[in-house]
Amino acid sequence: MLATPTDGATPLDPDESEGLIPTHVTTREDLNRLEQENIVEAMQWLETARLKDILDEVFVRTLHRRMFGRVWKWAGWFRTSDKNIGVAKENIGVELRNLCADTKAQIEHAS
Repeated sequence: MLATPTDGATPLDPDESEGLIPTHVTTREDLNRLEQENIVEAMQWLETARLKDILDEVFVRTLHRRMFGRVWKWAGWFRTSDKNIGVAKENIGVELRNLCADTKAQIEHAS
C-alpha cells in the first residue's frame, strides 16, 4: 500500500501555483498558512477602516485584495477562467452588483 501525504503536505500542482506571489510555497499547508495570515491582516484593517458602503463592488474587491493580495497576483480582480462552481466569468461583475443591490433592498425593507 502506497503512503499518501496528508492534506497539508500535499504538493501544489502547477495549475494551483499559477498567480502565486511567494516562491517558497510548495504545499497546501504552506498556502493555507499564508492565506490565513493575510486574512488576519485584512480583519485588522476592517476593525479600523472608516467604511462608507460595504455593499458595492469597490469595497468587495478591495476586501478581497486585502485578504489575498500578499499571496495571489489576481487578488481583487474578477477571475478570467470558468470553474466548475459559481457563475460564468463574464457574469461575475453583474452578479456581484445584483447581490449588493438585493442585500441593500433587504436591509432597507427589513426583510
